[in-house]
Amino acid sequence: MFFILFCIINLLLVTYTMNIWRQYPSLRILIPFLLGIIFSAQLEINSKIPFYSSLFFLSLFGISFFFFKFKYRYLIGILISFTVFFLGVQLTTFKTEKFRNNHFSKFIQNTQYLQVRVNERLVEKENSFKTVLEVESVFQKGNKVKTSGKLLAYFRKGEKLDNLKYGDILWIKNKIQEVSEAKNPYQFNYKMYLELHNINHQLFLDSNSWQKTSKNTANPLLVFSQNMRDKLFQILKENGVVGNQLKVGSALLLGYREQLDKDLIRSYSSAGAMHVLAVSGLHVGILFLILQHLLQFLNRLKFGNYYFTIIIILALWFYALMTGLSASVMRASTMFSFILIGNKIMKQKPSIYNTLGVSAIVLLVFNPYLIYQVGFQLSYLAVVGIVYLQPKFVKMIYVPNKFLHKIWSITCVSFAAQIATFPLGLYYFHQFPVYFFISNLIVIPVAVIIFYLGITLFVSSIFGGISIVIGTLINWFLWILNQSIYFTESIWYSLIEEISISVTETYLLYAIIIGAIFVFYSRKLKMLYAVMFLFAVFLSFQLVDNYKSIAQKRITFYSINKETVFEFVAGKTVYFVSKTDYKNDWSKMLFNVNHNWHEQNITEKIYISTDSLNKKRVEDKLFLNNGLFRFYGINVLVLSNLSGNDYKVDYLLVSKNNVKYLKKYLKKNKPKRIILDSTIPFHKTKYWKKIIESNEIEFISLAEKYYSVEL
Repeated sequence: MFFILFCIINLLLVTYTMNIWRQYPSLRILIPFLLGIIFSAQLEINSKIPFYSSLFFLSLFGISFFFFKFKYRYLIGILISFTVFFLGVQLTTFKTEKFRNNHFSKFIQNTQYLQVRVNERLVEKENSFKTVLEVESVFQKGNKVKTSGKLLAYFRKGEKLDNLKYGDILWIKNKIQEVSEAKNPYQFNYKMYLELHNINHQLFLDSNSWQKTSKNTANPLLVFSQNMRDKLFQILKENGVVGNQLKVGSALLLGYREQLDKDLIRSYSSAGAMHVLAVSGLHVGILFLILQHLLQFLNRLKFGNYYFTIIIILALWFYALMTGLSASVMRASTMFSFILIGNKIMKQKPSIYNTLGVSAIVLLVFNPYLIYQVGFQLSYLAVVGIVYLQPKFVKMIYVPNKFLHKIWSITCVSFAAQIATFPLGLYYFHQFPVYFFISNLIVIPVAVIIFYLGITLFVSSIFGGISIVIGTLINWFLWILNQSIYFTESIWYSLIEEISISVTETYLLYAIIIGAIFVFYSRKLKMLYAVMFLFAVFLSFQLVDNYKSIAQKRITFYSINKETVFEFVAGKTVYFVSKTDYKNDWSKMLFNVNHNWHEQNITEKIYISTDSLNKKRVEDKLFLNNGLFRFYGINVLVLSNLSGNDYKVDYLLVSKNNVKYLKKYLKKNKPKRIILDSTIPFHKTKYWKKIIESNEIEFISLAEKYYSVEL
C-alpha cells in the first residue's frame, strides 16, 4: 500500500511541476515509466489489468484533449503520467519470460529430454564451462512441445566440449534445478541477479547428459561480433602486446575481460579506474571525439552533415559489435546517436537531459530490467554529473595555460562523475578510492592515446610491416597505465574500505549533495538549514548503526561449498576461522563473507587457521584450546580425534574429515546442538541426521543455509 501511495505521489509531483519539466519532455515521460517498471518488478505482477488501465487512461486523455484542448493542463498531465505508468507495468510483465504460457518451467515436471540452443559463448571456469541455453522444446510422452525461456548451464570439462560453440542445437537430459537463494547473510544475491536477466533455473551437465546435433542457428550478427573480437585479440597478441598489458589492452579496446585476473581488477578498483577495464560510455565518448576530429572536413561538403552523421553512427555501432554488444556500449551509442541526429540532421541542439531521457526510454523498452543493473545506474548518473557540474567546476578557477587548462578540465570531469556516483558506489561496493583524481589524470589521456594507436593497429595489420611498431607502442603505453595504477594503489590510505550505508542513507546523501549544490549557487539561507538538517539525520542513522555494532555479539557458521568457515563477532571485531588459503582468496571472501562484515561494521579482523586449532590461543573475547572455543559463555567444539570427552559444549561442529569420530564422541557426550558443515555430502548428511536426532540432539546442516546465533 505504501508503495502504491509513493508511486501516486511521485506521479502527481511530476505533473504539478509542469513549468520546471516543460523543457524536458522526455524526463516527464521517463519518471512515471520508471515507476511503472519498478512497481511491476517488485510485486511480480502477472496480469492484464495494467494494460486495460493504460487503455482507460489513454481514452480519458483523448477525450480531455478533444474537448478541453490545453485548458486543463494539469488534468491532461495526470492522465498522461498514469498512462505511461501502467504501460511501464505492462511492458515489464510482458518482458518477464517466466510469465509466458509456453515457458519451459511449466512443462519440465514430466519431461525427460529438452532441445536447447547455446545462447552465449562458453566461459571457462575452474572445473567447468558456463553458458546460457535457450530451451526451444521439451519432449513429453513422445510429443514435442515448443517452449521458450533461458537457463544457466555448466558443462563439465572434457574433449567433447572442443567443438561446442554459440548457436549449436543440443539434446540434454532434464537435470534442471531452480537457482538457489543466497546461502550466507548479506551475500551477493546471485538468484536475484539472474532473475533480472530472465534466468530462474540452472543445470550441471556431464559428458553423458547432452548430445550435440548437426544444427546451428546462431545469429550471424553475433557470430560476426564474436569472431571479430577474437581476431582483433589475436592481432594485439601477435604485435608485441604481452602479459598484463595484453589483459588490460584487450579489456580497454575490445571489452575482452576473460583475461583479467583478480589482482588486476583489485588494483584498478582501488585506484578508482575500473571504468577503464569495463568498456562503457567513456570508451564510446573517446571514439566519438576521435571520429569527430578526423571527419570534421565533411562538414564543408554539400550534404556533409548527413555524411558526417551517418559515418559516425555506423562507426559507433560497429564498435558496439566489436565489443560484443555490451549493454553499456549500446547505452552510450544510443545516446550519441540521438545527439548527432539532433545537432546535425534536425539542425537543433537538444538538451542533453532530453537526450539521456530518450536513450533511457528506448533501452528500457527493449529491456525494462536494465534499471536494476548497477552499470546502467552509474553510467547515467555519471553523465548527468559531468554535464551539469563539470562546466561549473572549470569556471571556478581560471587557468590561462592551455596544457594546464586541459589537466584542470580532466580533473573536473573526474570530480563531477565521482560526486554524482559516490553515494551509489558506497552502497554497492562499500569503498571509496581517495586518489581517483590522480589516477584519472593519467588514465584518461593514456586511454585516448591507446585508442588512437589501437584503431591504427587494427587497420594497419591488414598490410603488415608497421603494425609491430604500433603494437610495441601500445604495449609501452599500457605499461605506463598499469604502473600509474599500481603507484596510486600503493599510496597510503588510497582506498577507504568497510563503508556501510543503507538505501535510506543513500537517498539522504543524494539529497544532501543536490541541496549543497543549490545552496552554493542560490545562496539561500533556508536551503542551507535544510541541508544541515538532512546531514544531521544522516549522522543520526550512522550513530545508531555504530551503537548497534558496538553492542553486537554473534556466532555465524557459513554455508560455503567444501569449506569449513565460521566466525565470532564481538563489537566491531571478528575472529574469523577458516583455511589460510581461503581468507587470502579475495573473490571468494567478497562473494561470501565481506558483505556481511560491511553490514556489521567490522573494522578489526583476527584470522585463525583451521590447521592450528589444537594450539592454545587467548584473545580479548575468545579463548581457544584443543579445538574448543569459549566466547561469552558459549562453548563451540570443532570435532577431531583429539577432542576431549569431558567437554560440555553448546555447539559441536563436524566436517567431512572428522565425521568418522562422531559416533565415538556421542557415546560419552551429549552436546546441545550438532552442526554439520557443507563439506559433508548431502546423502551422508541425511544419514547422520537420523543418528543425531535419535540421540535427542538438535541437528543443524549448513548444506543449504548458514546458521547464526545472537548472544
